[in-house]
Parts: sequence; C-alpha cells; structure tokens
Amino acid sequence: MSGNALTPVGRSRRTGARESILDAIRSAEPLSRVELASMTGLTEAAVSMTVRRLIEEGLVRETGRSPTGGKPRTLLRLDPVARVAVGIHLDEDTTTYVLTGQTGGVISRLARPAPAGADPDTLVRGLAADVAVLIDASGVDPARCLGVGVVWPGPHGPGVHPEQAPTHLRGWRGDDLDRRLAAATGMQVLVENDATAAAVGEYWVARVGPTRAFAALYMGSGIGAGIVIDGVALRGAQANAGEFGHLCLQIDGPPCWCGSSGCLEVLAGPQAVVAAALADPVAAGEAGLDAADTRRSVAADFAAVARAARTGAPACRALLDDSARYVAAAAESVVNLLDIDLLVLTGPGFAAASFVYGPAITSRIAAADARTWRRSVSVTVSLAAATASATGAAAVVLQSSMRR
Repeated sequence: MSGNALTPVGRSRRTGARESILDAIRSAEPLSRVELASMTGLTEAAVSMTVRRLIEEGLVRETGRSPTGGKPRTLLRLDPVARVAVGIHLDEDTTTYVLTGQTGGVISRLARPAPAGADPDTLVRGLAADVAVLIDASGVDPARCLGVGVVWPGPHGPGVHPEQAPTHLRGWRGDDLDRRLAAATGMQVLVENDATAAAVGEYWVARVGPTRAFAALYMGSGIGAGIVIDGVALRGAQANAGEFGHLCLQIDGPPCWCGSSGCLEVLAGPQAVVAAALADPVAAGEAGLDAADTRRSVAADFAAVARAARTGAPACRALLDDSARYVAAAAESVVNLLDIDLLVLTGPGFAAASFVYGPAITSRIAAADARTWRRSVSVTVSLAAATASATGAAAVVLQSSMRR
C-alpha cells in the first residue's frame, strides 16, 4: 500500500527538516537527495546538511546509486536497527511483545499468557523481565532501544473501563503503569490505546505517505478507530479520538456501557456477536461455544464464530453479516466526515472476519462514491492485523523520536 505523491502542500503541522527527511525516507526509500528536496519542500542545501548529520548519527545510510540521464544519484535508506523500540499489547488472553526497527519491521517477538490475578508489583516486574528477554534474544545493542510502548483496549481517562479492560488491568491508570514500568526498565514508556497504536503502526509498516489521511478501523474485544492525518495520529482533548464503536446507529437502541445508547459496539461489536451466538443453540453448536466456559474471552469466542462462518456455517455467517451491515454504515460515516480515501481493517477481530466485513464496507461505500462523491475509497486489510497494536506501540515510540 503506497501513499499519495509526497509534496509539502497541505501539511497541517510544521515539521522540522530532520523529521521531514526521516519520514520521507521511511515512506518511500530508497531516495536520493534531489528527490528528498522535491518531496519535502526543503532546499537542496538544507537536505544535504541534514542528511550528512543523519549519516553521522548512523540513522541513515547510503546504498547504491540510481541511474539517471545525467550524473548517478546516491540513494539513501534508513538503517533498520539504528533505532529500535519495544511494543507491548496487554490483552485478555496474551501479552504480546515485539521489538521493531525504524523501518517498521519486527526484529523479534515474544508472547506470554496473560497473568491471572497478579498484583501490580508482580505484573510490572514480569513485564520488565520480558522486555529484557526480548531485547537480549534479538542481538540488538540495548543502547539503541528508545523505549517501550504499551497498549490496552478502550478509552483513556481515570483508568481502564471495566467493560474494556483485561481482568488483570482493571483499576489501572495509564500514567501509573508508565511510571512504574519506566522505573523498572530504566526506559521511556508511552501508553496508548489499541486502535490509535494500530493506526500508527500501519502508517509505519505499510509505508503510508506523510500527506495521506486514513483511518484504521480496529476490532479486538471492542471496536475502535485510529485516525492519521499528515502523519500525525488524531488524539483529541482527552486522547479519546476515534471511538468508532460509540457512533450512535440507533437513537432508541439498547444501553451501552459508555452511558449512551444505540452505539455500534452494543449493536454489532464482537461482544454482541458472541452473545447472540451463545443465545442461539445452532450458532453456538457451529462455533463450539459453551456458555458455561468462563475461561474463554470475547476475542477467542468471536474468532470461533468467524472460523465457523468461513467454513460455511449458516447461523454464524448470518450473525457476522448482520454485524457487518452496522459496521459498514458506521464506516461510511467516518469516510464522509473525514473525506478520506483509505480505510484499513486491523486488529484480531478483522484478521479473523475481514472476509465478511471488507466486502460489506466496500459495497456500502461504493454506491454513494459512484453516484455523488466521485471518489474511490480503498478498503484494505492490514498485513499485520493480528499483532497490529503491539507493532504500533513500538511505532509510537519511534515516531516520537523523530522530533528529537
């Protein structure tokens, strides 16, 4: 997936030469200095001076020459392991760790069962120990690690909401976790919600161009969205921008845990799909669900419904089709509101069921696009959908370092 042509026009945030050059190389490497000047709007002198400093710091390296009609141009790439960061996704079933380099590739990965009933001190010690194992196993110099990004489901605020939080994180505050983990690891720690982290990760891993706006629709145990405009994640006043699951689709609909009613999440989110499957003996049988099994998570049960639907189970397929109708309507509202031409489906829910949701969203959007808006919206599935949040958590740290 590639972005639009890179130009300095339309950037809503003034960026420095260093950040502009690193971001341009990230999205479209290899590039020559002449191409960088054209793409960033900087003078060739400013590009040459900044590139020289970046090479001296080891962040950028020269790699071959580009044949042209005149003098061959030296091409530039990012050094993949010059800077690395750890991403951690704290989920209900599993804690996933990735070590990611500044080109977005995963260098090493680690997964652990989520702790059951661990007290805060034990949890933080375990996270710090696993971070050390991850870095040590990679063979990368620990001094190159810029920090740790941590994601968990749901909105920010005083703590993780009970309806969204993994059991072992209920009552935690983001600022409490980052403070404790920073002390335990001796590294910078940034906390982000899962949907926003996934969007930042997609921006890095898929090499989306700096001027292209897009939304990453995220489905885990709930539904959210990360929105990236001009290379910057939209976070809002309370860092809660992108609460896609709380678009109201039915004004007199059922109450939602957020306090409102008729929200997409309560009508058609993974928890609603699983509840409907458990209430239908046929669907429950198709998916192998057992209401008495309290050890299962919403994400695991939703994946079971999706697997059954993929193999042709009619009751499970009908439940997903019904959910997809609502999700598609909400997705169309996001596209119309933001005037974007790219939607990325990501997260474990869409990784399991994109074969239903992708066509439903595309079909819903295409009708008005052809008749009224004269646009073409791409709906794609992230190549890293299943681990998008962990990769994105690391990318959040790497992106913050560009401005240093």
